[in-house]
Amino acid sequence: MPKQPATSAALLVLSAVLCVAVTGCGGGRASAESSASARGDGDSSAVAGGSAVSGESSGNGWTLTTPGSVDGLARVQPSAAKMAKLTQALDQTTAELGITGSSVEAVYDDPSQGGYLVFAGLNGSGYDPSTLKRMAQVPDTRQDGTGDRITQDWQSTTAGDHGGQAGCQETMLQSGGLAALSSSCLWLTPTTFGLVTYYPNSASDHFLTNTPASVVAPLMRKVRDAVEQRAGS
Repeated sequence: MPKQPATSAALLVLSAVLCVAVTGCGGGRASAESSASARGDGDSSAVAGGSAVSGESSGNGWTLTTPGSVDGLARVQPSAAKMAKLTQALDQTTAELGITGSSVEAVYDDPSQGGYLVFAGLNGSGYDPSTLKRMAQVPDTRQDGTGDRITQDWQSTTAGDHGGQAGCQETMLQSGGLAALSSSCLWLTPTTFGLVTYYPNSASDHFLTNTPASVVAPLMRKVRDAVEQRAGS
């Protein structure tokens, strides 16, 4: 079970990761001005050791779905407030990448992690997988203006059998004597964009701190296998 910080700091961590780890806002990132209509296994070698491109798709490409379960985890319906934060995070990320499409969002309960496995993405066309490199950056550390220290890093990872490009943004937030590490892993093909991360569940305000890229990257590939289907199939 991931370690959890005290509740007061955890709320701060959740806010920062929604803005930084998932969306990449702040520090010269694009602001969230797009509307909903404009959205239109794991060891460290699994993250950094492989090629960012594999198994390019053919034909009509891929399409995203929201199955009732993913990797044995049941789909759940969080509160409207939590879903609104997820939608905002998706809007900001796709704005930075300059892509639009039909949004797809689903949340799955993961009791082993004590939280939600979150999947969000777009179905569209004409995407250039190489634009995912816009999310890449050298390790960056800064103060967020409230006394908290944020360190970000980007790691390429294997995209999986469905092809495209993939990577993970790992964020460390230090608040006083507490530190939280969280990751979001993303992929992009010519017809789909997706991201996978963890959020706390509705029964707790704590933030999951033990979700490094080495954990989330292989999970992202499992999620892709479940939610991404051949277009027209």
